[in-house]
Amino acid sequence: MKNKEKLIELAYDYVIKMSTTKKYNPQTISNASCLRRYDKEKILKILSEPVEEFCRLYDPCKVRDFVYKSDYFTPRKMYLINPLYYTYYTYLVFQLSRLFLKNNFNLDFSRERMSLFYSGFLDLDPSKEDIDKYAMYNESYKSFQKERESYFGNSVLKIDIQDFFNSIRINDLILKLRKLLGNKKIIDDLEYFFNFCGFDSLPQLHYSIASSILSQFYLVEFDLKIQEILERENFWLLRFVDDMYIVDLDQGEDKSKFNNVLNVISYYLWEDSLVLNTSKTKILTPEQYQNGYELFLSDYGYDESTSSFTSEKLVEERAMEVIEEGNLLFLVQELCKLEKENGIDLVEYKRLIKEYISIKGEDENKVLNNIIFSRKWKDMDKKNLKKLIRNWKYILFNPSQFTILYIMVYRFLEKEKVVIDNGKKIKTILNYLFRNDIFTFRDTLVAVSYLFQSGLKNKKLLYKIEKVNPGYVEFLETFVLDNY
Repeated sequence: MKNKEKLIELAYDYVIKMSTTKKYNPQTISNASCLRRYDKEKILKILSEPVEEFCRLYDPCKVRDFVYKSDYFTPRKMYLINPLYYTYYTYLVFQLSRLFLKNNFNLDFSRERMSLFYSGFLDLDPSKEDIDKYAMYNESYKSFQKERESYFGNSVLKIDIQDFFNSIRINDLILKLRKLLGNKKIIDDLEYFFNFCGFDSLPQLHYSIASSILSQFYLVEFDLKIQEILERENFWLLRFVDDMYIVDLDQGEDKSKFNNVLNVISYYLWEDSLVLNTSKTKILTPEQYQNGYELFLSDYGYDESTSSFTSEKLVEERAMEVIEEGNLLFLVQELCKLEKENGIDLVEYKRLIKEYISIKGEDENKVLNNIIFSRKWKDMDKKNLKKLIRNWKYILFNPSQFTILYIMVYRFLEKEKVVIDNGKKIKTILNYLFRNDIFTFRDTLVAVSYLFQSGLKNKKLLYKIEKVNPGYVEFLETFVLDNY
């Protein structure tokens, strides 16, 4: 098989494998539906078109998705895109990676004193079993976590880059790629693709191995600059995409060493138009590092194919503790009281969720996801479960998670014959949405979360969302609805 054809098929196989295991995401649903709608050979022929012809023949159908950042207030710059474009983009980046690798097959950015990981793992000559593993971020994240575990007992500087993907400007990325690889046609093709789609920063697409790989190409110069520091100070760098940990191999607790290095790192990042996230950058003692990052030795993440959610050991333990101590119900009751008295007060919400759900002030979203998707809430007494659905207004504080929790609990109690009201409480939420002439972003998130939990069956709700974002509904109608 020719190299080009092999790469196209590899990109197709990676996208199909990833997409078929993520059943509740509009991008992955559309990927799986679209790529399987046609004969595989037809798809491969489409993807073999030169970039200019491909873009002329097909519309990118790019549209903003409804996703919040972890502050529950700021929308993410996350996009949905035509599955053909998603796959073509993956192919272009695989082609770029082959050029970088020359005669090697495994794309590993690690170097001396650095263990570097990205979402997924690219093997240019994989077996089917390899693709099954490498197309998912779980396996690379697990490897990253095991590497972190090997440095327990050491002090660590934890570094986070603020708004990482959005800070990587396409023009800067293309310049770095040309500096690294030379003036190659594949870089011209990638630049044309980005310009045609209207991306001015690195695309944030759901579960995209392509964007994750490009982010590491962007950091190659940074890695080269700090290598001398790592050698001089006897440090080791661990990184998963943009989450970095600098380990002091001397096993001391000299904060001045870390602070001095941090100033240099901040400057090197600034040279690449990147900025430290100061709220997440911190020096950790050996105890803090180990206590916060013990592993639950299982796949990391929400594995929708088996409806199980497994994660770090502390997240698992904390989720069980939250249920056993009644904190989930306490939180919901406090939020309902807060909404009645002060409306959607997000400052107070963040305080409450950290108090009732977090692990020492962090990882509240991981704990909440664990509770929801592992269905630990089923361990609650049915009397208390009924209290979770008594007042629905708390879902407005965090629509993407609480709407799913509310509907899951409600449907469970209906099935158990504990609630028999012909869907009255769900209709109350819908009536609230239908009464609003203009949706806020928060209202739209409630509506979208409801739609995906109900199989996208409510046409009236789709019409309301269409007023906020016509392209979003058009995307659902074109690529998703046929799959329900």
